[in-house]
Amino acid sequence: MNLNRFFPSGPAVLVAAAFIGPGTVLTASVAGAEYGMALLWVVVFAVVATTALQEMAARLGIVTGSGLAQAITESTTSNFLRWAILLLVLAAIFVGNAAYQTGNLLGAAAGATILVGLDQSVPAINSFVALTAVSALLVIWFGRLKWLQRTMMGLIGLMSLVFVVSAFRSAPAVMDLGSGLLPTLPAGSEWFVVGLIGTTIVPYNLFLHASAASEQWGGDSVDQANDAVRQSRMDTIFAVSLGGLITMAILITAACVYSSGAGDEAVKFSKATDVVRQLRPALGDWAGRIFAVGLFAAGFTSSITAPVAAGYAAAGCFGWPNELSDWRLRTVSSVVVLFGGVFAVLAGTSPTQVIVLAQVANGMLLPVVAVVLLVLLNRSKLMGEHRNGVFSNVLGFLVVAVVTVIGYKNLAAAFEKIFG
Repeated sequence: MNLNRFFPSGPAVLVAAAFIGPGTVLTASVAGAEYGMALLWVVVFAVVATTALQEMAARLGIVTGSGLAQAITESTTSNFLRWAILLLVLAAIFVGNAAYQTGNLLGAAAGATILVGLDQSVPAINSFVALTAVSALLVIWFGRLKWLQRTMMGLIGLMSLVFVVSAFRSAPAVMDLGSGLLPTLPAGSEWFVVGLIGTTIVPYNLFLHASAASEQWGGDSVDQANDAVRQSRMDTIFAVSLGGLITMAILITAACVYSSGAGDEAVKFSKATDVVRQLRPALGDWAGRIFAVGLFAAGFTSSITAPVAAGYAAAGCFGWPNELSDWRLRTVSSVVVLFGGVFAVLAGTSPTQVIVLAQVANGMLLPVVAVVLLVLLNRSKLMGEHRNGVFSNVLGFLVVAVVTVIGYKNLAAAFEKIFG
């Protein structure tokens, strides 16, 4: 029996590994603690939107045999517009990924210190930040795409088990789950709606997915390409849905803990380790360690995929080989890891300003990339029979509208934090 028919293990698993990071753990936990199940529908929408965009990006990579940045370069006739887009992509990808990398390394380090029983001191966190960064560099330089996908799949499976078990142990009420799937907007929840969607629909994942799909399936014959597109679609649906399940499990766990009165009365989370501490009264010491395993896995997987995405984007912009084995791609990825490590050490245990910087980069890039992707997928000369149909375009335009609002909200929130 071919298990890949039921459990795809293509490049979409890298996408799921990338968006389930410490930021997602923190955002989903606080959203559940403050608003119960009311924002479950936001996660469902985010999964649908992410699946739509990522499927388009992967299809582009398969059909053209190139990454998203390279497709932009080759499809834009105006030199000014082409370089304006590519410069924005490079700046936002590098700055945003370095900022996200800071949170990834700190999250992985926080989970590791809890597991080994150390205090959350700056020296302990910094030691594990360095260890995680070195481990990420080793994977980047000595790993292969297939090996990386299998590793990410294993860690994603671990996270799924950890968070789903936590959700089941919290014993959610079926009626509460059902009501959470109905779109409502509790007072003051707007930031969490933006946060839940913004931590799921991440622009650098589009570059990562297109390039990884191109590396795995690009250059095949027409019949092979048709089969690859079908495999990729199944792969994307499976992996992104699994990531969404993890996010929902985190939100449900926090919602159940606080509705039962087991959490502290004041919900004040400043960093991911506070989530574990707040959940421990209801879930016990063993559950706290299990949650820490998930936190470490979330940080470690994202600390690998974010830099690799930056490397793929740079490769497409400069015309380098679209392969993880290329030394220039690995060098760019390594620079992102190193910058993230330096920022993590400088930021201490609460990288607030760096996260604000990531919000700015994400807010600038996400609407632009979504629009460009939609335009490219509608070009018959580029995509042939695999160009977007009516359903894909309607869903795509809806997603573009939403991510544009998200981008504006992220920018507004960031400037308010900086200048307000």
